[in-house]
Amino acid sequence: MILRNLAFELIVFLTCLRTVSAQQLSVQINAGLMNYGGDLQNQVYTFTEAELTAGLNLKYSVGNFGIRAGFNYGSIQGDDKKRKEFTARNLNFKSTVTEANLCIEYDFDNAEKDRKLIPYLFGGFAVYHYNPYTYYNGQKVYLQPLGTEGQGLTIYPKRKMYALTDPAIPLGIGVRYRLSSNLLLGLEFNSRYLFTDYLDDVSKSYPDENELFKERGQLAVDLSFRGDELDPNLSFPPAGKVRGNPHQNDNYYTSLITLTYIFSEHSMFGNNGRGKRSLDCPKKVY
Repeated sequence: MILRNLAFELIVFLTCLRTVSAQQLSVQINAGLMNYGGDLQNQVYTFTEAELTAGLNLKYSVGNFGIRAGFNYGSIQGDDKKRKEFTARNLNFKSTVTEANLCIEYDFDNAEKDRKLIPYLFGGFAVYHYNPYTYYNGQKVYLQPLGTEGQGLTIYPKRKMYALTDPAIPLGIGVRYRLSSNLLLGLEFNSRYLFTDYLDDVSKSYPDENELFKERGQLAVDLSFRGDELDPNLSFPPAGKVRGNPHQNDNYYTSLITLTYIFSEHSMFGNNGRGKRSLDCPKKVY
């Protein structure tokens, strides 16, 4: 009996929430900068080596909560030459990043007060694709198939080839400025928590040079250690010497300018800026 009453009250509450809070459908376009953090870019937040990115979100809101689905496309890069402490390692990479995401957003918006500035938080789930590459002797070379740290070699059974399509957890904050009842201009920061340390093809230690040569060839050896390009007297490091930091996964993040359009027929600002509609919800039933 108690469970039946609770179920009934939950249904009543959800019905009231859906009706009292006007629904809203909006589309948001994004443009800005994408950057990454990892073994070739160890600053927490920087515009150094940032690349362009663009995206699109479609959001459905009920009250202050919204569900948004989005798509982003951009590029990332990192180069040891940009950092004095890693110059001798001489590694570099670039990659495009394609991402699809689904997030829950909360807007700190009180429609009764017609606030112009609307801050918000969001988080959710994403799937992204990347493929790190470099240039060697003027040729573009993708790094993952080479196994530059011994991934996939017989002598390293625990070092698997890393996937190029992975899940991520996007977390971000933003603020929108209401230009009109249908148009909002904003700023947004979105960082992705990743489950890989190979976004830049650097993670652990140098593999055995001879085994890498036997199974992957000279190109893999040349791109595993590139210090000899700066100093020809340097030889390939001994197996197990530190190449990266395996204790912290990589990440990528975006800093965006956003433009949001709210479709009028779903707008919560349609009733003279008021997002509430009167409703006599059913009384409690015992």
